[in-house]
Amino acid sequence: MSDKIVRLSFVDPELKPWVNLVNNSHFAREHYRLNATGTSDSMRNVSRQVIHELPIPLPPKHVQMAVMQRLAELNLLCDSLEDGLKDKAWCSARLSEVAIAALTGINIEQTEDTAVKAPQTELIAPLRLAMPPDVKAQAPLATILVRHQGEMAARDLWQRFGGEIDAFYAQLKTEVAHGWIAEPEVAQMREKAAAEAARA
Repeated sequence: MSDKIVRLSFVDPELKPWVNLVNNSHFAREHYRLNATGTSDSMRNVSRQVIHELPIPLPPKHVQMAVMQRLAELNLLCDSLEDGLKDKAWCSARLSEVAIAALTGINIEQTEDTAVKAPQTELIAPLRLAMPPDVKAQAPLATILVRHQGEMAARDLWQRFGGEIDAFYAQLKTEVAHGWIAEPEVAQMREKAAAEAARA
């Protein structure tokens, strides 16, 4: 066995959980840091004597039990809060996908087992060219609009753009800001026909 392994025997086995708690505390880590030997930070050594000399506060057993119980409750609470945050992050991501699908008619592929259904509506306000971009300008969306009589549906423009949906919206925002594409009108929504919705 490695000479770095130390086995401690307890006169009272019931002290093990309490000693383990103290040994994993900041207090114990500071004790080991101050008493470690070795010149390299990555190769510090803690002797058995230093471990044996770790001061351990020893309240009455009923106090130990109360502290351990409260710690267990707080750990459960933290786990619950962490799970809640994960659920909210998941819902937020799905809601964003549904919102994009509802506004553009573009369905985003679901990677989760449980897909969120987007409303069976689509954006009918087209995107229009405001000012033709300079030849050297980085304006791929406006350039596409120029080739299509200056007006296209958002879905068609995205498909011809050929990039990810996030990249499309970022580029659209940039080109609107430069004045190449007109600020989109307030979204007008229409319900899709049943056959069309089934294909979406």
